[in-house]
Amino acid sequence: MDFKSKLAQRLQMPLPGVVAQNTMKARLSNGEAISFNHEGPPKQGGVAILLYQEEGSWYFPLMKRPVYEGIHSGQISLPGGKLEGSDQNLIETALRESREELGLTIFNEQVIGTLTELYIVASHFNILPVIGILDAKPVINADEREVEQVIIASLDELLRPERKKESDIVVRGRKISAPYFDIGNQVVWGATAMILNEFITVVRAI
Repeated sequence: MDFKSKLAQRLQMPLPGVVAQNTMKARLSNGEAISFNHEGPPKQGGVAILLYQEEGSWYFPLMKRPVYEGIHSGQISLPGGKLEGSDQNLIETALRESREELGLTIFNEQVIGTLTELYIVASHFNILPVIGILDAKPVINADEREVEQVIIASLDELLRPERKKESDIVVRGRKISAPYFDIGNQVVWGATAMILNEFITVVRAI
């Protein structure tokens, strides 16, 4: 059985869930959980891990967001965004946003499963991570308004224990202790790191 089939099969089984996610959860420097006051139900969104194979190894794109007046300014994320009225479900949201942000066309039949939904406390979002397999190395045409830089992540590199690190960072005047992945000399932390940690936990189990 090839990697794609094994991964698709594993994604249908019980997932590591919040245990794997919380390993990479940022906290205040004193160890307390980060909290925000939000009103109303959380917004819904989807993000995509879009895998492709090149010379026997697997890769997927990440994107660095521009600096803006928002909670995730300048952070590195998976392609994705908010559920829109035209989306039938959060899988469609993830695929549409991947097309809009990175110019990637992926169809529903290329989706092999999903990970555990993640609540992002900072932005009051429930996010569904979607796993898709591209047929070939993609030609990326990023939207410059939404993407400052595209980072190609190597799954082999991500699986190496030394890529998991921790650092203190300051966000909006608060000192935060943030576990992160060192990917291409970039600090990948927060919700993206939590999602990726569940993903590699699944990969290690196949």
